[in-house]
Amino acid sequence: MKTRVITGIVGLLVFVPLLVFSNTYAGCLMAQLLCLISVYELSGAVGLRKKWQMTIPLYLLSIGMPLLIFFEKTRGDFMKYAALAFSLAAFYLLGCAVFSKGKIKIEDTGVLFTMQFYVFMGFNAMYMLRHMENGGCLIALLFISPWATDIFAYFTGRLFGKHKLIPDVSPKKTVEGAVGGFVMAIVLTVVYGLVVGAFTKVSPQYLQLVLAGAVMSVASMVGDLIASLVKRHYGIKDYSRMLPGHGGILDRFDSILAASFILLVLYELPFGFSLFV
Repeated sequence: MKTRVITGIVGLLVFVPLLVFSNTYAGCLMAQLLCLISVYELSGAVGLRKKWQMTIPLYLLSIGMPLLIFFEKTRGDFMKYAALAFSLAAFYLLGCAVFSKGKIKIEDTGVLFTMQFYVFMGFNAMYMLRHMENGGCLIALLFISPWATDIFAYFTGRLFGKHKLIPDVSPKKTVEGAVGGFVMAIVLTVVYGLVVGAFTKVSPQYLQLVLAGAVMSVASMVGDLIASLVKRHYGIKDYSRMLPGHGGILDRFDSILAASFILLVLYELPFGFSLFV
């Protein structure tokens, strides 16, 4: 526990300033580092870390995607170029498996590409949301909803949990815990909106906040289970030991990645979805 607390404090001392200045190049650098580390962790999880012909292009993609957002700041252009980049990456990685003479398993290639797409879009969605109108308010919400879900799901599950959620993926999670985390995520999302409305000139949209809190809560739980499914499949406890007591970057960001991507999707809906005006 002591190690977890110390790591958490050090992480906050580093991460919070980067988050505050995330509308500058510091945000781009943070997204690049997180994407680079995710390649390292995922390629290690599937046993492909030493296959440099596969990982180097992904490292380059890690650096390039946040730069595209930093210089373009246009969601449409980013989506277009991201679709092209990932299409080429899929073709290339599958080609590596084809010409490996059986040394690279197709299922490992598929998991690496699918998870890398999911992780890259999550981290870059977070960075892209920061560049939107009232992005400072949005970036904080990306952590409030998933963390509220995780924390209250844990305590509700400990107190009232009787029915296992998906035991073959995550044995400790319960239906009661999931409900508790879901409800409190919505409550704290609305409370956050009240705080923003009281101390800034921004006007929260409470119906949209309820919807966003609910959707992000569900997404964060699914994101956590996705990460657990991959770890269970490959027989690993954590994605890395980069954060003593906490595992790896993906162990800490698994739920936030899903919530970030889903919130970006909500903002891409055609009827003008917005949480703060």
